[in-house]
Amino acid sequence: MSRIGACAAAIAVVLAAPASIRAERTPRDSADLVGSAAGAERHHYVIGARVRPLLMFWITRNDVGDAFVTRSQAPEARAYSLLIGTDPRRTPMHINRWGYIEEEIRGAEARLRGVMTESDEQSVEQAEANVRSQPGGSHPFKVIHATADGAETRARVASINLRGDYTLRQMPEVIDLVERDGNSGSLRTATLPEGTRAGFLTAVADAMRLPAERSVRYVYYGRLYELRRTRSRAIPDARIAGQSYGAAVDADFVISAPDGARTKFSMTYATQGRFAEVPLTIVYQPRWWMQLQLTIDDASAAPAIDGGGDR
Repeated sequence: MSRIGACAAAIAVVLAAPASIRAERTPRDSADLVGSAAGAERHHYVIGARVRPLLMFWITRNDVGDAFVTRSQAPEARAYSLLIGTDPRRTPMHINRWGYIEEEIRGAEARLRGVMTESDEQSVEQAEANVRSQPGGSHPFKVIHATADGAETRARVASINLRGDYTLRQMPEVIDLVERDGNSGSLRTATLPEGTRAGFLTAVADAMRLPAERSVRYVYYGRLYELRRTRSRAIPDARIAGQSYGAAVDADFVISAPDGARTKFSMTYATQGRFAEVPLTIVYQPRWWMQLQLTIDDASAAPAIDGGGDR
């Protein structure tokens, strides 16, 4: 199951479970979760989800998790990151599923690393069963490290057991732990055609600024994917929660995998001002019965990093 798909299955369980008391949000804290590097631009998103148990209606649950997107751009380098997942303090059954990925590009050289809670959930029923039966002690995480030099990519994916049930609030601590095993896991190499982007986040960033008829090829764990914008509509002034983000584009995208599988998602992104090429909303429907929506919410923040806890 894909990184997004695993998080989606867990979020679907949140909708199916009874509501619970959620932690109150606080004003934005200076010690936020990601994007602390100098010059990094950071945006926070609230995750909403819908499940359709029958063809006739949807069940909706808002604010079941958080996502953070960061980007940093300089003349000779750029970097992107995505952290997404549920917050067990705000979900039924304290569901804890999350993933993080970052990409750094310096000229022809690129580096990618990521970590996610590991699961093989193919349905809501499996996800719910896994949550209920999860034992204490060891918790599996999947880790990826990859490099590219413009001509070749080398990637390793490993499964690592950690003693703590770390949450997305502890992502930096998890990264420090898994870096010690950076050379473990199976190695996959691949030759890269000219113009191949080093990761999904870089491909999305480039797709927002390219004409609609252009496709973008990117690599993930030694496999080539194609990202293409299939529809776009100009919005004179995008407004979310009463805030104006100026001119924007509402667009549909499709990802084509090597095995022929296609994944679709929609995104509204600003085109001018300080929010230019920043996603404002993202809608992803991995199954006919499940839909996720990320909505920008820079006015509030998820909990800041805590060094211990939840273990």
